[in-house]
Amino acid sequence: MIYEERRTLAHAKSTDEYLEYCRSEYWPKLRAEGGQTLCLLSGLIGDPENQFLQITGFEDAAGWEAAQGRVGPAPQGVVESESVRLLRPIASRPKPLVPDEDRRPVYGCRRFFIDPADLSDFVDSSENGIWPRIESQGACILGLWTTVAATQPMEILLLTGYHSPTHWEETRVTSPHVDQTLRQQESPLRNRRAEIAQKTWVRLMRAHWG
Repeated sequence: MIYEERRTLAHAKSTDEYLEYCRSEYWPKLRAEGGQTLCLLSGLIGDPENQFLQITGFEDAAGWEAAQGRVGPAPQGVVESESVRLLRPIASRPKPLVPDEDRRPVYGCRRFFIDPADLSDFVDSSENGIWPRIESQGACILGLWTTVAATQPMEILLLTGYHSPTHWEETRVTSPHVDQTLRQQESPLRNRRAEIAQKTWVRLMRAHWG
């Protein structure tokens, strides 16, 4: 699978119109071309509400390229600007489809910048250290990707779902109710990931499902 990351800035007064366009026109066209929209998120904290992030999966680069000519761009009167790039998954998430029980109303959109040589350590620290603990607290990892293009440093995108901004805050620390084994397993791996990350930042975003 290959994934498209589409960042869209809708006109300030066209947010609802853009959402309706996605649901009624854009997503059906994508599905007809083999595209599967994984999520559509809009700014909640850190980005304006008319800033959207959409992740769409395709079977391969050829499928993505073919869809570009058939789906077409968003209406100019609705969208101010868009940028697109291709991502590849680097971990066990994303799942091919997001089941209802995995969906959350709020997502942390976190970007990391690392040395490509540290990628395997970064993924291991995430999958086997941090993810089990925060998912035991009700969060749900949507996916972990990097760009198809090779860069130095390497950029990584992590999307994690939460029930609310308050829930996100609660998972920043390990609750005393978390299983002791998970806490012990996480600690050295969390420290390792912190060492690997040259820089990181996070935005909170609102999910728009179906």
